[in-house]
Amino acid sequence: MATDRTAVIGFPVDHSLSPIIHNHWIKELGLNTKPYEKINVDPNKFEEQINNLKAEGYGGLNVTVPLKELAFSISDEISNVSKKLRSANTLTLSSDKINADNTDAVGFINSLDKKTIEENITNKKTLVLGAGGSARSVVHALNELGSQVRLFNRTPEKAVILLNDLSINSSPVSTEELDNYANSSSFIVNTTSLGQKEGEHNNILSFENIEMDTFIYDLIYNPKRSSFLEQAEAKGLKVQNGLRMLIEQAACSFQIWHEIKVGASDELMSLLESV
Repeated sequence: MATDRTAVIGFPVDHSLSPIIHNHWIKELGLNTKPYEKINVDPNKFEEQINNLKAEGYGGLNVTVPLKELAFSISDEISNVSKKLRSANTLTLSSDKINADNTDAVGFINSLDKKTIEENITNKKTLVLGAGGSARSVVHALNELGSQVRLFNRTPEKAVILLNDLSINSSPVSTEELDNYANSSSFIVNTTSLGQKEGEHNNILSFENIEMDTFIYDLIYNPKRSSFLEQAEAKGLKVQNGLRMLIEQAACSFQIWHEIKVGASDELMSLLESV
């Protein structure tokens, strides 16, 4: 059954581009549904506020940081991928239960073109920088795509926990071996927030000896070209930011609620890049 009232929740949530994405599809498809909103939800009053939103008629909620683990913890029915990631970015609310899903990993996979998956990921060495919630989704996705994925985090213990949680037979990359491992990787993705703030430089990696056919991905989409991607582009490498992933994870949520398949388009990409 299609959902009439949807929103994104976070703390804070003012920066979210999700309303632009969902309302673009609602308008394009001419759906008889209320506009998608953004709502601040206090982590300390999370369950109470979710129950209030349910009572107000909200049927679908996207969840952003720092609420994804809380969303997972209060749900009644949980998808397999959400269980694996131990977090939820999509809640479907009904009178008697809350269903949890996580569309981040599939959103990441759907953001990649077939050629990149075949040439740079499947049966290839891949490297993920960071060990937060986003890294968890990306590592899971890369493992599902059949890559030999390894993880670098400045706190190695966090990387070990992440790999163990996902039952991935791998080990963290140490600081000493990072540049050498990066130089032998076919696909490198930054999941840290380094480079998001104006003037902030992501210097985790040296790009000096990175192979020319390596694909460089940064989950950051604002700025459009992070310092990480700028360094890669200066070297002549193929790069991608996180905007298409943002759209594709939203598309999966949209399909769960409205039972209509949507996705990234040039028009929507241009709309978001102009914000």
